[in-house]
Amino acid sequence: MKKAKILLILFLSTAVPVVTGGIYRLKDLRFPYYEPAVYSESARELDNPYIGWYQLYNYLLTADGSYDTSEISEQEYGPGLVMLQFNLQNFADAPVSEAGLRQLTDILAAWHSTGRQLIVRFLYDWDGNAPEQEPESLSLILEHMSQTAEIVNRHTDCIYILQGIFVGSWGEMHSSNYMNEEDMLTLVHHLASVTNPDIFLAVRTPEQWRTIAQSAAPLSASEAFDGSLAARLSLFNDGFMGSETDLGTYAEADASFPLSGFGKRFRQAELLFQEELCLYVPNGGEVVIDNPYNDFPAAVQDLARAHVSYLNSTYDRDVLSKWRESVYHGEPLFDGMDGYDYISRHLGYRYVLRASDFSFSLPRAETASLSLVLENVGFSGSYRSFDVSLTLKRTESSRKYVLPIQTDTRFWNPGSEILLETSFDIQKLTAGTYEIFLNISDPVSGFPVLPANEEADAAKGCPVGSLTIRKFPQWDSITSALIGKK
Repeated sequence: MKKAKILLILFLSTAVPVVTGGIYRLKDLRFPYYEPAVYSESARELDNPYIGWYQLYNYLLTADGSYDTSEISEQEYGPGLVMLQFNLQNFADAPVSEAGLRQLTDILAAWHSTGRQLIVRFLYDWDGNAPEQEPESLSLILEHMSQTAEIVNRHTDCIYILQGIFVGSWGEMHSSNYMNEEDMLTLVHHLASVTNPDIFLAVRTPEQWRTIAQSAAPLSASEAFDGSLAARLSLFNDGFMGSETDLGTYAEADASFPLSGFGKRFRQAELLFQEELCLYVPNGGEVVIDNPYNDFPAAVQDLARAHVSYLNSTYDRDVLSKWRESVYHGEPLFDGMDGYDYISRHLGYRYVLRASDFSFSLPRAETASLSLVLENVGFSGSYRSFDVSLTLKRTESSRKYVLPIQTDTRFWNPGSEILLETSFDIQKLTAGTYEIFLNISDPVSGFPVLPANEEADAAKGCPVGSLTIRKFPQWDSITSALIGKK
């Protein structure tokens, strides 16, 4: 009998800890249930940074005096493109004065305070008479570049693009004494050397891009955003669809050219060139002269092929009015919309969340995964890299978990399906229900990037789904019954 008691005591002393330890391990079990949200694509216009219709403001810098910038600073804070043109014709025979530089400083600082993203152009001529307005010395233009760059570089987080190289009628790199190849290369290389490399430069034609980049081929994905001048060099076209040649931007249709050369190519060849190049550098400008090349169907085709992300909001009014009077027929979501609004909704990037999925292997596994599928339905991609994350918000409290997603949004190309995946430690999540939101934001301006989903909200993000996590059933009652309350 004594031996039996000893055996019973030994059994209980080993079995009870094993049982209770096993019970305690049950509390680590996770039983998740995921339900994706309903994804409805929206036809609304999005107020996202770096894309859309830009507003134009002209400033003539003077040798003395100052600018009243109060009207600029009083604008409502928010995203949106603005083009600022600074005319330096008063300094055609001298360096920019201290007053002129102070005017530039005050104007840029005021626009910086509005949150707008800036396209900046320095020029000497607004009348189509560049040779009469420009300095007689190339060295003086180079000095003007250095002087203004010192101020421009203070606003790298709001200056998006520097258009042109100071010379040409309307600053458009034509009809100038300095657009021979040698001078053009001198000017563009100097401008690149004195300005912050995070600011895109822009030249007027694909031919100029090829000459400066010394490449007959556009950028490849491996060359994009690599810090080279070619990867920084974008396009602006202020003759968009104004004629078969875009007012001399392209060669005549019957022109012959070797594809291995840098010279002008005919329209379709240049559009094919831009279709590849402008996946990785911005393209924009203004449309001109009502003609068949900018009739609405043709315009949509060319704007999409050239990956246009920004246009002048007021020029050419005849063309813009023609688009407003046109009607889009095609995708059911936009069918019946006027042409202007359709183009507005497709300038630049436009992301739509299409689907999501959740995977989790075993109740005691530590890692779970979430995957999302997006599509870019805009004319172009983004040329700035955005931050992307998922926010898990527990409905029973204000507790949040943020899961960063490693991706480079600059490669979210138009027309492409984008797969995002992230893994996380599910054991760190307490039991309950979590609403999941996709958040995209611009780390430079701080503005949210809203997907084109009906449910997306600038404050919360875009709903992805809900995740409910349950622990082992009746854990409290089981532990109380088997272990007892003390």
